[in-house]
Amino acid sequence: MAHTQRKQKGRADFIMMDEVSEKAFMDNLKVRFEDECVYSWIGDVCVSVNPYKMLPIYGKDQMAYYKGKYFFEPNLHPHVFALTDNAYRSMLFKQADQCVIISGESGAGKTEASKRIMEYIAEVSGSGTKVDTTKRQLLGSNPVLEAFGNAKTNRNDNSSRFGKYMDIQFDYKGDPVGGNISN
Repeated sequence: MAHTQRKQKGRADFIMMDEVSEKAFMDNLKVRFEDECVYSWIGDVCVSVNPYKMLPIYGKDQMAYYKGKYFFEPNLHPHVFALTDNAYRSMLFKQADQCVIISGESGAGKTEASKRIMEYIAEVSGSGTKVDTTKRQLLGSNPVLEAFGNAKTNRNDNSSRFGKYMDIQFDYKGDPVGGNISN
């Protein structure tokens, strides 16, 4: 059974918890983390916990699983791909700009999350010579930025030493046609 389709422990959406307290929140987060469920919802906010190891939850089969699904479908587990698909489809169908804010302390997985978001968009959007070139440039920008601005810390061997703002421009079909990354 695929990792994204198996039964998960704990409450996937913290809003559905019986008790609302810091202890209940942290206990549920721990139960989910120990079950390798690194994503949880608080309504439409995605909470992620860095597992500090690779999990089989980011391949093309997982991207296909989340593509076109609605955020709160029964048995659809929380995932950065679900969040990205929701933002991408909202951009297409509502024709409104979308924003994903990634926040956390050093070693929380912010760079990894932004990389996974860009990979998902590259996978589900169209193709063509110009579009594919743009995708390659956007996906290739992260390693270049990391090479110049990362350092080893107590929590993370490759910690970003800067904040970054990524802006991806799309055409009317939802294909990426440009982008800007600043710090």
